Amino acid sequence: MKKKLTIGKTIYILIAIFWLLVTLFPLYFTVISSLKEDAEIWEGLISLPREFLWENYVSANNVANIVKSTMNSILLSIGSIFIMLICVIPASYVLARKKLRFSAAVSTYFLAALMIPIHGALVSIIQMVNMVGGQNNYLILMLVYSGINFSMACFILTGYIRELDKGIDEAAFIDGCSLLQIIARVIVPISKPAIATVSIVSFLNIYNELPIANVLLTKKGYQTISVALLAFKGDYQVKVSWIFAAIVLATIPLVIFYLFCQEYVEKGLTAGAMKG
Repeated sequence: MKKKLTIGKTIYILIAIFWLLVTLFPLYFTVISSLKEDAEIWEGLISLPREFLWENYVSANNVANIVKSTMNSILLSIGSIFIMLICVIPASYVLARKKLRFSAAVSTYFLAALMIPIHGALVSIIQMVNMVGGQNNYLILMLVYSGINFSMACFILTGYIRELDKGIDEAAFIDGCSLLQIIARVIVPISKPAIATVSIVSFLNIYNELPIANVLLTKKGYQTISVALLAFKGDYQVKVSWIFAAIVLATIPLVIFYLFCQEYVEKGLTAGAMKG
């Protein structure tokens, strides 16, 4: 039997369609604008281009080296997340499972770190990096980014692991697993949704980060995508269609990354409400 379409379901569907259109419009506007001349963009904001100017993408890449900068951002993001996960997973397990004297104080410290805007610590970060000669050094920048996102990741993972049944740890210990083996072989596989969630949030934060990268990456070949986009800023003239083309190229990795991980993100956001 077909389910009847109630008033509540109709309203829900209409709201969903409206939200879909609101979400897709900026993407549609950006893509079609990247294929127009500047004058044509202002003549018809939502109309399709009279001629698809694919050369705008070539010009955008030639001006700001968008492809190379995008690869730099991806490398920095993945490397930073890898370093962060190696440190944050054991730390979160200890905070969630072990009854240590200062566990509550450490958790409060990490929570307090989430309340400090990154711009408030910008000067201190730059001074520390300059002291060790870390300009144009990807490894130093990865350590900075992993530290910036550590508190958020620890907060999410600690809450997730705390909700898991402690019996799985005891069963693994009886089977002869060491502490590191319990974390690597038991906790990590079960915590994949939460790990994916913190990875995606961190990836977006690092990929789009500008102030720190703009100061510490002075060589053009090392610049990230956020810094590269500043090349389109001009005092007298701005090629708007090239900017839209650069934005499209910069957005593609984010869309692909999210599509691969969206299932884990949804599980990670909802699993915290359930035990075990």
